[in-house]
Amino acid sequence: MGMRGKVGLIEPDDTLRPQVLSSLAGAGLQAEPFESVREFLSFGGDDGYAVLVADERLDALSVRDRLCSDGKWLAVIGYSSRPALRRVVAFMRSGGYDYFALPIDIVELARSLSQLGQGRSEYATARRRAAEARTRLRALSPREGEVLEHMAAGRSNKTIGMDLGISPRTVEIHRANMLSKLGAGSSTEALRMYFEDTLLNDSTVDPD
Repeated sequence: MGMRGKVGLIEPDDTLRPQVLSSLAGAGLQAEPFESVREFLSFGGDDGYAVLVADERLDALSVRDRLCSDGKWLAVIGYSSRPALRRVVAFMRSGGYDYFALPIDIVELARSLSQLGQGRSEYATARRRAAEARTRLRALSPREGEVLEHMAAGRSNKTIGMDLGISPRTVEIHRANMLSKLGAGSSTEALRMYFEDTLLNDSTVDPD
């Protein structure tokens, strides 16, 4: 049940699912239907570039967070019969790609998806790299993660050591171990991963 070159559609409502699918097909958009998030993650989560999620029934934010926690990125698009402004703002600021009211404006959806270039656009590439960065950063110990966070704030080994209560030499050891685990050839590369991960996980607004 591959999704390459397609979008996923997660809609648990047996009546709405074929309606939305038919609308997508009528606009020439290939979509693979799924009844649940579990089914999507089992059969489509690794092989696509975008997924439409019935926000009222499934919580599109939680789907996006689930993908992020697995170190994956897909363009998550929410839709609802009565989208609340605060909800839409929270979704978009938390990393959602787009949001539509039912019935979905297929022309606008097609335009939105075309900007992704089937997952090959600069935007999609950057978000995918951010997801990969998160996976690598998970390998760090808590102390190594702290050292990287302090590096990102522009602090020197001496200052990091003072802040963490360890010697500059110990900071150097943690830094070397951190670079090795990340497969980074330099501190600059490690910092790129850190900031890419920050991009993926930026969430500043709580939904209703």
